[in-house]
Amino acid sequence: MGILRIKNLHKSYKHGNNTTHVLKGINLDIEEGSFVSILGRSGSGKTTLLNVISTLMEYEKGKVIIDGHDISKLKSRKINTIRNNYIGFVFQEFNLVKDMSVLDNVATPLILNGLSFKEARKKAIVALTQVGLEQYTKVRPPELSGGQQQRVAIARAIVNDQKIILCDEPTGALDDYTAVDILGILKELSKTKTVIMVTHDEEFAKKYSDRIIMLVDGNIVKDEILVNRDFKKTEKKKLKDSRAGFINLLMYSFLSMDIDKKKFGNTFRTFSISLTLFIVIGVINQNLDIFTDRYLKFFVQSEAADKNIILDFIYQFLEQNISALIQVILYILIGFCIVSYLFVFTINIINKKREIAVLKAFGASQEEIAILFMLRPIKFTLAIFKDTLIYTFILILIINGVFNFQSILIADYFGFFFNFLEVTYGVFISFILNNESSYIDFHIHYSHILYIFFTVIGLFMIGSLIPAYKISRSNTIRMLATE
Repeated sequence: MGILRIKNLHKSYKHGNNTTHVLKGINLDIEEGSFVSILGRSGSGKTTLLNVISTLMEYEKGKVIIDGHDISKLKSRKINTIRNNYIGFVFQEFNLVKDMSVLDNVATPLILNGLSFKEARKKAIVALTQVGLEQYTKVRPPELSGGQQQRVAIARAIVNDQKIILCDEPTGALDDYTAVDILGILKELSKTKTVIMVTHDEEFAKKYSDRIIMLVDGNIVKDEILVNRDFKKTEKKKLKDSRAGFINLLMYSFLSMDIDKKKFGNTFRTFSISLTLFIVIGVINQNLDIFTDRYLKFFVQSEAADKNIILDFIYQFLEQNISALIQVILYILIGFCIVSYLFVFTINIINKKREIAVLKAFGASQEEIAILFMLRPIKFTLAIFKDTLIYTFILILIINGVFNFQSILIADYFGFFFNFLEVTYGVFISFILNNESSYIDFHIHYSHILYIFFTVIGLFMIGSLIPAYKISRSNTIRMLATE
């Protein structure tokens, strides 16, 4: 019995009330260590067959048996494990994660299999060495040529010692010279692994394959053995029902996080400023009397107030309502910013559909993908709060009178410098020790920041989980393969 057996396989697509029968009773037995090419015109069903073999696409009837495992009888978790351990993917469009290094792209299947980042990266370097790209570990895919990107995809496909390598038009986006190079690598891999390639190029198929299968209208019309080889059955892999784990998902969430900052930078900046004002107003509210006395003295001068009823009204209004009014405005502004941020992040998740498809292809479960994208707001929230802290410290220094311009006017430069150091020291001590300092009147403590940070990050994580889980359940495999 071969590494892959297909019995009476049927697959249909439904379009409204219409049903298109794509695979019509396919029967195949593919030996381990062979190079099989599947040929056929567009619409013949070859890519659908590849997708079914990948375990990512369901079918109506028949059996797909991978190294003795009948996937029709297995639960989704077990199928994910088989896919991660047995199947590697090489696509025409490479499908590498563009904002992640070559090394981490290759290490992805191992990370999803629960291996530590350190060990996963070590094995990824070995796989990259096999395809001659060990010197490009820190480079990102867009910086490589098409042929180099396809080599990275091959390294990713073999890094977990996968027994079956599925290739969908792996040379379709390459020139002939580079295509020959890639096919040579696949041919070499077929000595120890089973390579199944979908292609339109019959000439390449005949030159490099051991066996050619021709599909026409969902039926096998030709199954030709080109090279007779002695196939050696290797030991059945011991399947580990491993999960990526929370730590791996958290670390992975920090790797592929780029959002178009030119497009959405103003949203994040507005949010940082809003949070800053919210924190500073909260600090002022705790010391409103001092703030009023220091910065609103002209409103409390009794003579002026008596002579001008408008000034008296303004003072009364400020004294009684200003803090609450400003906080209400800021709550509304922050609420608007949170909604805007979640909208931006949802757009980002939708734009990551292809990455989600890649993660599913290499064994990630729907739950793991949802958790991964739920964790991703942490990095952005940290970036937002980094700016928030900077803005907050500047404003707190200012309202504490860090710039004593009176000293400058009387040329007391030492006094100005001493006051600057004193206020700055007081603010830092107040923040770090979470205690009040005698050097300043307006104190900011880390508890102010942490409370808001965890509130915001909780909202972001919950808001991101819903679209991420919904998209992870969608049929994204068709984004990866071409027909």
